[in-house]
Amino acid sequence: MAKKSKQGSSSKTGFAGDVRAMTIAMLEDGDVTRFEMTVDKALGLARLRVVGADGRVTTRELLGAGLDLPALPASGDAAADRTARNAAILACRAKGLTQAETARLLNVSQPLVSKVLRAAKN
Repeated sequence: MAKKSKQGSSSKTGFAGDVRAMTIAMLEDGDVTRFEMTVDKALGLARLRVVGADGRVTTRELLGAGLDLPALPASGDAAADRTARNAAILACRAKGLTQAETARLLNVSQPLVSKVLRAAKN
């Protein structure tokens, strides 16, 4: 089963320092057999896919300052949660992310992202 996590860049060295630290950590970790990192410097988004010695796959996404998105609260109020989710989708679009990238980042489906964007257009 794949594990997925997201974190924001918070170190004093910024996004580049966080990417560097993640790379060094993967190189030094004896339980990691393979890792792939994709970095979009313009957006401030790094994706890391790690394969462990046991065969498990872990995916991490690191958000730089350029991609600080509103947090998606789980308030229990469906309407408020939907409004916050839709605002995050629109913020991703404004930052130039594709529908697929937005869906992965927010853990929603791509058709939902498309629906929200179409509704906002009208």
